[in-house]
Amino acid sequence: MNRESDNLQKYCAHWSDDQGCLEWELPANEADLPPRVANLYDTRLKRTNDIAQYHRYFSKDIVDRLEACGNDVFIADKPAYATYHVRAASLRNTVLQALNDTGAEKVVIIGTSQGTQDARFMTTVLPVDDANSNGDRMRRHVAAVVGLSGEHQGAEIATIGISGMYLSNYVFGDGWVDPVAGEAFWEFEEGERLNTDLMWREVGDAQSDQELYDQPLVLVEGYDRSNPLEYNFDLHGQFRAFLSGLASLSEHYMQQDFLRDEQAWDALLEEIGVTERGWYELVNEENENCNGVDYFSYAARIRSWDYEYWGDATFYLGVTALYGQNDGYTTMDSQNFDTIGYAACADGSSNFQHIKTLDGNILSHGYFHNYFTGRNKYYGPQDAWLQERPPYRGNVADFYEQVMKDLIERGY
Repeated sequence: MNRESDNLQKYCAHWSDDQGCLEWELPANEADLPPRVANLYDTRLKRTNDIAQYHRYFSKDIVDRLEACGNDVFIADKPAYATYHVRAASLRNTVLQALNDTGAEKVVIIGTSQGTQDARFMTTVLPVDDANSNGDRMRRHVAAVVGLSGEHQGAEIATIGISGMYLSNYVFGDGWVDPVAGEAFWEFEEGERLNTDLMWREVGDAQSDQELYDQPLVLVEGYDRSNPLEYNFDLHGQFRAFLSGLASLSEHYMQQDFLRDEQAWDALLEEIGVTERGWYELVNEENENCNGVDYFSYAARIRSWDYEYWGDATFYLGVTALYGQNDGYTTMDSQNFDTIGYAACADGSSNFQHIKTLDGNILSHGYFHNYFTGRNKYYGPQDAWLQERPPYRGNVADFYEQVMKDLIERGY
């Protein structure tokens, strides 16, 4: 209530002091922002109106500011939990829509958190058209990827989660896909409730929300009814999707840094339908370095935990103790494209650059991982004297405008 009072006022239609929000509403001018009720790319899919209870992942202020700067803005609505193969394919839909609607040849992709890796995976691995798998890769249509709190070395908080589930599920449970054994980790992300509300449902003959509730849960647009990893999820299927997202974000996948028990890692990959052992087999120096796409990173760092607004400090303190300074989810090195370590291009330059780490005044609490979404003003310092120095001082919409200025300065 303290942390997100502005959002409660905007999205809660009926508040009870005893029971919290009894009825959620979605303002009409935010219906186009994810998570959406209707799927833009597959008319067979919808979400129930319960999605209104989830505050928009990106604030409308960000979109308005970017559009006011003269940009056409398209926002992907990818599965919350899935492998990069699935999330990147969903992102490709948005990129192709942008190209079609604007007539442009290329886009600039701004990825936040895992969205940074989605953009890199799509740009490097996916073809423009799956029907021509040997044809042009999507990098043909990408001018630049801007990563905000990306995790190119993996998100340490996900690594902790997977390591914990190795014990709770694989060693002492009934295997990796055991939602009961992994409940503590799943509930950290609101568990079955969040999955159920965020997943798409096959519309079929449903005419109302009540009828839609009874329809099969589906992972992604373009789904295959015969694929149990995409269609008609039960509780175990929902948990498997969560496990897929966590595994993809972990250091074990993003780096050649397996669990000590490699047999367990192979079993996990088989469960989530991944054939490569890690990211580096598909996205690497050979196909990313000097590939015609520029990559720019921005990072966030917490200086000290703000207990009043940022809740339970357990994970932040755990990541700090095990890995060092971080933004609540991932370390500075993982967010920083300068640490990727690819060789210089022929002209001596690099197509991977780190632009700025936001941590504010030395007396500031710093900036939280989700600051870049603009959803919650308390993810960054409110007082100007505590904020990052100019030109990055201000609110999150001001920051995005500065990102645009940075791109223009570099010739975009």
